[in-house]
Amino acid sequence: MGATGAVMMTDRLQHLIRVGDQQVSLPDGISLSQWTLEKYRWQNPRIRSLMGCIKLLEGVLESNYAILHCSPARLHEIWRQVRQVCELMRTELVALLDYPSVMPQLEQARQNVQAALEMLEIHVFDELERFPSEVPSGRMIEVRKLLCVSIGKLQAFLQDTFGELLAADPRSMHDADYFLSRRFPRDIEEAEWLFASVQDLKSYLRDVEHTRYARLTEVVSLIRRDQTLPVSQTWNDLKLFLSGLIEELTPRLNEMLALRGIRFYEMEILDQYADDIPNKARQIVELGDTGRKAIEFIKQARGDSEAHRQQNMQDLVDLHAVLSRRIVSLLGDIDRCLQDLWIFIPIWQQNIEKRRALMLHRDDASKVLEAETVQ
Repeated sequence: MGATGAVMMTDRLQHLIRVGDQQVSLPDGISLSQWTLEKYRWQNPRIRSLMGCIKLLEGVLESNYAILHCSPARLHEIWRQVRQVCELMRTELVALLDYPSVMPQLEQARQNVQAALEMLEIHVFDELERFPSEVPSGRMIEVRKLLCVSIGKLQAFLQDTFGELLAADPRSMHDADYFLSRRFPRDIEEAEWLFASVQDLKSYLRDVEHTRYARLTEVVSLIRRDQTLPVSQTWNDLKLFLSGLIEELTPRLNEMLALRGIRFYEMEILDQYADDIPNKARQIVELGDTGRKAIEFIKQARGDSEAHRQQNMQDLVDLHAVLSRRIVSLLGDIDRCLQDLWIFIPIWQQNIEKRRALMLHRDDASKVLEAETVQ
């Protein structure tokens, strides 16, 4: 080999790095010494900092439902850990992102992360700073709701940042997702489980829709027209329908509220239905059963005189009217809830499908590899 060939071979070797058992070329114009310096001074520390924040946040990644209902002691623990993650991001990560990269793709990623971090400062860090370091006892509800929103934003930022910086890293083996975090499969599993649960709920509600009009809407119209409690068969059919909502729909909604993949605004909507529908159904059953007993008691007390009998008749009319108005109001609320829920489910399903698509957009799940350490 001549001198010129030896120089070319040396120059080519200076632009190659080893990743596992493969050799990867650096971009044109970037030497091995430049990349080595940046890797050890900035890029590896950035990755370690992000991994540290992700690990800390994973320790408090409860479902929104759990955050809203956890004990005060657990709430304090979550609050302290979230603030610690924010402090690390505002100090350590910000400092590591200040240094430009010699790699064009990595430099673009660094700038994108900086811009996202500035937005996070406004919409998360500043909001958290409005509260003292220890949760005020009189503002726990505010803190719970703020944590639900903030943790979701922090998690999204950390995952997106981690993926973007590593995709631009020459060791990423050209979009083979070499550095994808272990959380990716869990996020996919949670999204799939939530999607399957919504599918199951949709199937159940489809069956409810087939009987809702006859068992609920028509009964509301009948009671409103006659201003009396329905006859025994109609009442028993109505009770059976309401019992189904309490015993079948409510457990489904409560199970979905506890899933980690559910978003805060979705949880708020679902939580309202999970509370309103069974509570109002129980009120209707109790009012109807108690009212029917009261009506039977009045019917048996006929009275000894015409005046007494007329009074009893008026009491019956008044009792029917009062009970029927209240039951009609509650039944109407349940009817609207079921209709709204039926409309909400397809929209919710589409949103979950979009989230699943975004998570799987970069590559097929079968290509996902896990990295324990940064080489």
